[in-house]
Parts: sequence; structure tokens; C-alpha cells
Amino acid sequence: MFYYNMDKNTNGGVCMEKKSNNKAINFFKKEGFYVILFVCLCIVASVASITASNNKKVVSNQNAIQKEQENAQQVLQEQEKQYQGALQVKKENLAKSEVLKPVPNIKKVTTENLTAPVSKSVNATFAKPVVNGLLARAYSKDISTVVYLTDNTNRTNLGIDIQAKTGEPVVSVMDGVVKQAGTDLDDQNGYIVTIDHGNGFTTKYSNLQQKMLVKVNDKVTKKQQIGTVGNTSLNSCNEVYGPHLHFEVLQSNKLIDPAKYVKYDKYQALATKK
Repeated sequence: MFYYNMDKNTNGGVCMEKKSNNKAINFFKKEGFYVILFVCLCIVASVASITASNNKKVVSNQNAIQKEQENAQQVLQEQEKQYQGALQVKKENLAKSEVLKPVPNIKKVTTENLTAPVSKSVNATFAKPVVNGLLARAYSKDISTVVYLTDNTNRTNLGIDIQAKTGEPVVSVMDGVVKQAGTDLDDQNGYIVTIDHGNGFTTKYSNLQQKMLVKVNDKVTKKQQIGTVGNTSLNSCNEVYGPHLHFEVLQSNKLIDPAKYVKYDKYQALATKK
């Protein structure tokens, strides 16, 4: 009796458990689709929420970056504005300083300065234009006239006449540049050479022989031979002292006595020699 009852109870319990399991399985079979759908919807909603959140963060980050760029641009514009302002102030200050800068004393250069007489402190040392010569006729401009036997006229002598033998070398008294070399047609002084020595000094050598050793624009040195003594002047070709060099000196375009710079013993005619 005992074993029977146990089996009965056991079989009843198993049956009840099977029925319960079958109900659960049937429930899940019927409701499983909706449960899975619900779970999927939850997952989709979660993903959508996360995506939306991430999108918001991206948009927020982009806005922040854009705002930072705009702020940086404003800062740069402000700095550029300040720089331009400072630069303008510097230019204005520089312009003021240049306006207020003292003007140095500037010597006015005029044609008067360029043609002013040479200072007396200029030490012009001349060589003798003819080494072997004698003073036949002295300078007489603005002093007195003398008689020229060549044409029987009374004239002043604008230079000095240095008596010498025909063919005696004639040299430049200083370094210079030849400004004239040829026949003196205007004053009929025969063949002539004019040399510019600078510092306002010019010298003239006339009554030369036709063959001259320099030409216009030649540079010459002190004691360089430029020609020879001749007798080509129509003004003084028949003077008692014969062949000679007529020598003139100009300082600042004014004739001066050559005896200030060259010294010669005086010539004496044979009739007056003791």
C-alpha cells in the first residue's frame, strides 16, 4: 500500500510539472515574437539615443571649434588694428622729428664762387719757359706804352719778351692741359700755345716756330717742351732783340706781370753794352 501511494503521488507531481512547463513554453511561443520585438526596439532606441547624443557632441564640438576660430580671427584683427595704429604713430613721430631736425649750414655755390680770384696763398712755382734767355721787354700793361720798331706804334706789352736764339726749346712752366695750339690770327702774334694749369692760372707762349710739339687737349708736365723760339709774330718780328718768346700769364682771366713768377737778366743791345 505504501509503494502504491508513493507512485501515484509521484506520477501526479510529474504530470503537474509537465503541464506547467507546457504552459510556459506555449506562452513563450505565443508571446516570444513580441518580446523579441520589444527587445529589438529597445536596442534600436538605445542606439538612436547614443547616436543622437554623439551627433550633438560632434555638433557641439564643431560649434566650439568655429567659435574658437571666430575668436582667434577677432584677436588677429584686433592685433592687426593695434599694429597699424602703432605704425601710424611711429610714422607721424618720425615725420615730426624730420621736420624739426636742424638744417646744416650749406654753402651756396654760384658762378661767382667758381670764378672768384685764386687765393694769394696759392704757391705757384714756375719753371723758366726758356732756360737760355734774357728779358728784352718787360710787362707794361696799365703802366706805360713803348715804341715797337716793327710797325712804329706805341703799345703796351701784355707780357714779357724773352730774347733767345731761334730754335731754343720752349717748355711748359707747370703741369696743365693745352687749350690752344696754332696760329694766332686775331692778334697776329704768330704761332701760339695756351695752357690751362688749374687754380686759375693760364699761360701763353707766342712767336713760336711753326713746328709745335703739342696739340689741343694734350696733358703736359712741368718743363715739358712744347715748341721752339721763332720769329713769326707780325707785331714784333723786326725788333732790335730779334727772335724771342712772348710770354703771358693770366690769373683768374686777368693779365698779370710774369716777372712775379720768372726772373731773367736784362737784355742789352750791342750798341749799349760797355
